[in-house]
Amino acid sequence: MGNNKSTEAGKDERDKKPRIGSLPEDKNDRRSGAKRSAQSARASMSSQGNRKPVLNAAQRTIIKYCLDNAKEDIGDRILRRAVERKEEFRSFMDNLPREQRIQVADGLKRFLRDICENLMDSENIEKKAGDFGATHVQYRVVGFKPDYFVCTADAVTTECTFLDAATHGASETAAAWSQLTSFVFSAVRDGYYQRLREHRKASSAFRNRQSFDVSTDGSTNNEDSRRSASPNDGSGGSSGPSNSGAGGSQQDLDVQCSSQEIPSHFLCPPSAY
Repeated sequence: MGNNKSTEAGKDERDKKPRIGSLPEDKNDRRSGAKRSAQSARASMSSQGNRKPVLNAAQRTIIKYCLDNAKEDIGDRILRRAVERKEEFRSFMDNLPREQRIQVADGLKRFLRDICENLMDSENIEKKAGDFGATHVQYRVVGFKPDYFVCTADAVTTECTFLDAATHGASETAAAWSQLTSFVFSAVRDGYYQRLREHRKASSAFRNRQSFDVSTDGSTNNEDSRRSASPNDGSGGSSGPSNSGAGGSQQDLDVQCSSQEIPSHFLCPPSAY
């Protein structure tokens, strides 16, 4: 009797113990719930694409605080600091008329404010930065170079860091602006090169079309427009002085050349004396 009871008790305990490879129901539920949440997070990230903040929350707060304290001449102040950093940039600015210098400064100010309003969307920032860089292609005729974007980015970092007025940590403010300008002006440079390639492609296509029109204007035979000046050109009088002793043979040879309609840019075969 005692053995039977102990045997039944052992069976009950074994039945209560979980089998190898199995988990309790609550653990299975927690694991499946975590798996579903991870899958949904990945799906949301894939649907957003590049629509993510460029900076963290603390850095975005610093950037917005600095630009809120900026005055209307922030664009001009940045350009003056860039001029101090690079002598070649000074030459470029001196070549610009006063109206265009004001236009460049105002464009830089508006660009920074647009970036500040879209810090939560990196894709939109890249688009705006590319458009801003494309506008600088027109200044190539007065000496603009894409290297000037580097000194402009450094000037933005320095000048805008001063706008914080020691409200935040100096290293935190400088790091936030340095990270933002590095991302933004890389896209600015890409937009500049993209517009430059488009201009060169359009210019090359125009030159090719113009060359084709000149070579075929109103002429039914392209060879006529490329006719070389040869001694046997039909516009001339005679093909040269003939030998008095072989006048008949030379005349027959000229008739034979004309009857075979040899193109005017080929010379007739030499005469046999």
